[in-house]
Amino acid sequence: MNSKEKTESTSSKKWMKILIPLVGIGGFGAVAIFGAFFAFIITAWWGQPIPILGFEQTVEQPISFPHTIHASTNQLEHVSENGDPIMGLGMDCTFCHRTVTKQKNAGVPPVALCTTCHSVIGSKDSIALSNVRKAGGIEGNDPQPINWKRVHRMPDHVRFVHEPHIRYLLENPDTIKNTTSGVKEGAAGVCSTCHGDVASMEQVAQVEALKMGQCVDCHRDNGAPTDCAVCHH
Repeated sequence: MNSKEKTESTSSKKWMKILIPLVGIGGFGAVAIFGAFFAFIITAWWGQPIPILGFEQTVEQPISFPHTIHASTNQLEHVSENGDPIMGLGMDCTFCHRTVTKQKNAGVPPVALCTTCHSVIGSKDSIALSNVRKAGGIEGNDPQPINWKRVHRMPDHVRFVHEPHIRYLLENPDTIKNTTSGVKEGAAGVCSTCHGDVASMEQVAQVEALKMGQCVDCHRDNGAPTDCAVCHH
């Protein structure tokens, strides 16, 4: 073997020493990427997606609305200016979500309902309340709706009507799975079955997967129809 061949052989060995680890690392990387992808798909299929890449179970709202203050009946973390404990207002869910016992949707309150209270109630230094008053046209602006962001979403081909579910749970309180730190009577006392303890949430999050299997199991357990046309268009 002449010197040129020896040099080429040596160079080839050096490249192999570099290339083989790179191929190995690339292989492990590919496996990791595909593994993460399939894990995401599987968890999203059977439950809630892994909370990455924007697939969190909650969203930032345009204006903060702490249910802990409005719906909870527990003592809040902060105290008044006099040092006295502050309790949650214990507002019934149906005060804001007024169509939940009558129609398909629970209903989102118009900004005018918010300003019914907050035109006079609440600190003037609060940024969130200032935004509410601006949206309601109290602070010199024209009234404009608040574009609340949906937290709980069903596929477009699924039909879910709140009214019969609320009615059944009210008639069969033993089927209620969760408890709430808010109002326990009436419709507000059964909402936690699917939505969790919203009264304890500073920012509402989806706690149940709300997948088809969960709905079908609940229908079977409670003698409700499981025909496809019941829920699907």
